[in-house]
Amino acid sequence: MKKYLLPMVLLVLLLMPAALATGNVKVNDFSASNTSGNIPLHVYFNGSVTGDVTNWQWQFKNVGTGAITHSTANATTVHTFGKAGAYDVTLTVWGPNGEDTLTKPAYITASNSN
Repeated sequence: MKKYLLPMVLLVLLLMPAALATGNVKVNDFSASNTSGNIPLHVYFNGSVTGDVTNWQWQFKNVGTGAITHSTANATTVHTFGKAGAYDVTLTVWGPNGEDTLTKPAYITASNSN
């Protein structure tokens, strides 16, 4: 039994970092400087993530038209909403050990000034 103990311990130690790292990328939340206003509506976004993040993508989808725009940035980005409507906002992050996404439906409401 003793001759198998050392190889098993070494195997566990070898595999443990990979097992612990899997899925360590997490979008905890994100916030906006304002969530409603008249067009053109300039909004600053700030993401809160954990893990080894190497790529960020913010997505803004007009609920009424289905039109989607993207912004690749870091934890923060600014977006100008030029058309009236409600917008879903999604933050997706990637890293060498996984990815995660958070969507807030109808998070931004841009209105005509009339």
